[in-house]
Amino acid sequence: MSRDGSDEKTEQKDNESKAGFKERSVSKLLPLAEKIKHFFPNLKKEMLQAEIKDKSDTEFLAEQIFSALRLALYTLVGLFAVGIIFEDPQFYRYAALSFPVILLFGTFTFAKKPKAQVNKRMRKIEKELPYAMRHILVEVQSGIPLYQAMVSVTKGYGEVSEEFQKIVSEINAGKDEVKALENAVLRNPSQQFRRGIWQIINAIRSGSDISNALESLVDSLIENQVLEVEEYGEELNPYTLMYMLAAIITPSLGVTFFMMLTTFTGAEVGNNVFYIVLAGLVVFQVFFINLISTKRPQVKT
Repeated sequence: MSRDGSDEKTEQKDNESKAGFKERSVSKLLPLAEKIKHFFPNLKKEMLQAEIKDKSDTEFLAEQIFSALRLALYTLVGLFAVGIIFEDPQFYRYAALSFPVILLFGTFTFAKKPKAQVNKRMRKIEKELPYAMRHILVEVQSGIPLYQAMVSVTKGYGEVSEEFQKIVSEINAGKDEVKALENAVLRNPSQQFRRGIWQIINAIRSGSDISNALESLVDSLIENQVLEVEEYGEELNPYTLMYMLAAIITPSLGVTFFMMLTTFTGAEVGNNVFYIVLAGLVVFQVFFINLISTKRPQVKT
């Protein structure tokens, strides 16, 4: 028991030491982050939409520079170790060249994390949005007030429910209904969601029937999803042709060509060639699957 306790205390101290080192390193990088922040003009907005609220944009950028620097150092040390093991000085040049490249591209890549989170969240919102809005429409047409209708969709619709939960919480805290809806527009990355909320806001301000605005909104959202599915089906045709050329026809003809080449010329083709072809096919398959999955419309089935 005492040994387990001492191990836990040692591990906790190590974690605190690592966290302290990272905090000190990040604080030293804050001036650099402040200087290059203008290269990321949308970072603050993307952080707001990604719900990253525990740090400023400068602190976030400094953390990403630290992550890129750490990755560049790991690569540098790894290439130096390979050069020492194989006694090949060429790896030292690779290490020297790779360090600034990885540091630069790593910083820009890591700084795009909020945008990636925003895009992922936006796709989830737009997947559930038509059904949540239809739910609100049915409630309003039944004579239920808009507030109660929004409360009814705070569960069961994923990211959309979370957004309406924030709206309801702000209203319960005493904020005006229109102001709470405007705040949702500011922090939400989905253009369809923002457009829908603006229609509700305009209906409230003008005193018109909210159900009419919601009905046109729901019809528009469903029509957009139908168009996305049709466009996706049309895009699959060239992708299918590309897949057949790259994953079926080219490897088959390539292997046949190598077999004919070895038969008529007597040249030898090592097994490494076939391993490279196999590895290339695996990489292409993974790339193609990811490409198709990103193009697939977010439609609830």
